[in-house]
Amino acid sequence: MAAGAAGAAGAAYEGLVAALEELGPTFVKLGQIMATRSDLLPPELTNRLGRLHDDVSPVPFESIRDQLAVDLGGPPDEIFAEFSSTPIAAASIAQVYAARLRSGEEVVVKVRRPGIETIMRADLRLLAAAARVVERRAPALRRHKPVRVVTELGEALLEEIDLRIEARNQTEIRRRGTAFQVPFVHDRFTTERTMVSTRARGRSPNGAFRRDEPALARALAPEAARGLLSMILLDGVFHGDPHPGNVLVTADGRLALLDFGSVGRLSAKRREQVLVVLGSLVDADVRAVSDVLMDWSGRSGSPPPGLEQAVDRFFLRYAADSGRPIRLAEAISEFITIARENALTLPPDLLLLLRALGTAEGLARTLDPDLDVIAAIAPVVVRAFAARFKPKALAARAFRTFKELDQILAMAPEALRRVIGRVSRDGLVVQVSSSDFTDLPRAMRRAGDTIALGIVVAALLVAVALVTVAQDDQLAALVRVAILLLGGAGLIAFLRRLYRD
Repeated sequence: MAAGAAGAAGAAYEGLVAALEELGPTFVKLGQIMATRSDLLPPELTNRLGRLHDDVSPVPFESIRDQLAVDLGGPPDEIFAEFSSTPIAAASIAQVYAARLRSGEEVVVKVRRPGIETIMRADLRLLAAAARVVERRAPALRRHKPVRVVTELGEALLEEIDLRIEARNQTEIRRRGTAFQVPFVHDRFTTERTMVSTRARGRSPNGAFRRDEPALARALAPEAARGLLSMILLDGVFHGDPHPGNVLVTADGRLALLDFGSVGRLSAKRREQVLVVLGSLVDADVRAVSDVLMDWSGRSGSPPPGLEQAVDRFFLRYAADSGRPIRLAEAISEFITIARENALTLPPDLLLLLRALGTAEGLARTLDPDLDVIAAIAPVVVRAFAARFKPKALAARAFRTFKELDQILAMAPEALRRVIGRVSRDGLVVQVSSSDFTDLPRAMRRAGDTIALGIVVAALLVAVALVTVAQDDQLAALVRVAILLLGGAGLIAFLRRLYRD
């Protein structure tokens, strides 16, 4: 019976994938994004959606010649020294042509397919209408916020067809400097519908490359894993889909990144939360990870009954002292399953990050199947933790803490006035349960720890500032070093106690 049900579900999933392919580019892109939502959808469906591709027959060049001439400021054969009207790649949104500038530089010209924006906007209006019906008539699906999800998907899709956004993403990552080579964008030829960038040549880092160049493949494997994690934890801007099709090994033995339509961004707070999760793999801090999951899903109050037990089981399998080799993609998949089974919906930026990490591990293992990915990325995690204790980072965290306290103090009088008014009008009703008493000490301790942490950080910063502006003689220098060492040691000890409680 179970086998029959699984077979029926599999057939339904295959039918959905086929229907999305038939419906056209908007729905193919939708399916590709749905493939990343393993926090909401079963893996049997997301695996099938992950096979969706948008390779299509190219639009004849005559159909885009006029559009291209407008965007470039003249006919292609006049702007470029050479231009091939046969595309080297074609997808549902854009197609790519090879060209050469008059300076001799080889470039690629990415051109949006005519009419694609009109098609996508019409499709998105239909999806939005369907989402409103689902949210109104299917209470079981309401927690997934289908209207908000479709809105976010629409914004992502419309951003992807604006090649100026892709150009900005590419330029920003190139400017930050990464382990990867990033092609240069020629802004003077870049518009909403057209983008021109340096052509990167090389081989795909696939199994054939590993067999032909085993030594180079082994050397590049840890660079691939470390390079992406550095973007995530240190820069906060990262390539969202680093699969072998978007990566090349150049002639000088470097990894080059292509296609920046999918780029993720993480706030400083989000990066700190990711570090908490990674750091918790060392000391199996169940409560810290449970709290982060609750925060990511926008939930308040007590965690779902099975969450902490599920996180505890996760650590038994994947913590540093578990005694088993850790596969990052497998751990990520189980982590997302914990969220899904506890009805915790993860935000899109985190899902893109988790997908990118899993994809990067796949790229690294393609180059070297025996690579210990966790050992390879450990130096980046250590650097990210160390960066949190630089004066600038401490000052930023102190500022955020005091800003939150200021907001609380600003709202307190009005909130208190409303409470007093309600009590005087309606009386006081108290509802108490045993779980309330269980959670109360923990909540009070965490609130006190947050305030104390802000005070400790502020005191450290004030001490450093006072000594910094003092006369710069040998004694002042010694005092400055002593305060930094003692203050830093005290802060580290305080944080360790905070996370251990």
